[in-house]
Amino acid sequence: MVLLASSYDQSRFLKAADLEREKKFRIKNVTEELVGVEQKEQKLVVWFSNDERGLVLNKTNNRTIRGAFGDAVDGWVGKIIIIFPTMVDMRGKLTPALRVRIPPPKQTGASAAPSAPPRSGNGTAIAAPPPKRTTTAPVDDPELADEPRKSLGDELDDEVQF
Repeated sequence: MVLLASSYDQSRFLKAADLEREKKFRIKNVTEELVGVEQKEQKLVVWFSNDERGLVLNKTNNRTIRGAFGDAVDGWVGKIIIIFPTMVDMRGKLTPALRVRIPPPKQTGASAAPSAPPRSGNGTAIAAPPPKRTTTAPVDDPELADEPRKSLGDELDDEVQF
């Protein structure tokens, strides 16, 4: 086996440069770590079963995961999250960062719940189209039910002589 110096230059933690696109991760464990270069801080670190690196949680990612899975971190184990690279404004400067989102629950065949409304790019629900209107007038009189129905356009088309 060849000993490579570059293998000692790798971080234990995920960073934006590590991901080109979003990726699913299964949470294996959550620990508290002292992280930082100049100023050390206690932070939560999420560790994964499908990657050896952990994700140091900033406030945004912490709130996203906590909002989905609860405040007790032991309840996060086994859950799946999606991590994706993006650009964020940090002190007036655009900086690469990692963000977390929660995948929608899987739906199975007949037991599938109605799907959520489609979302726009900013996460808000897109308004559903208005219900389609019928063009035939309803028949209230049972005796008229056998007669051919007139369309609403025909019903409203009375030529008035002036």
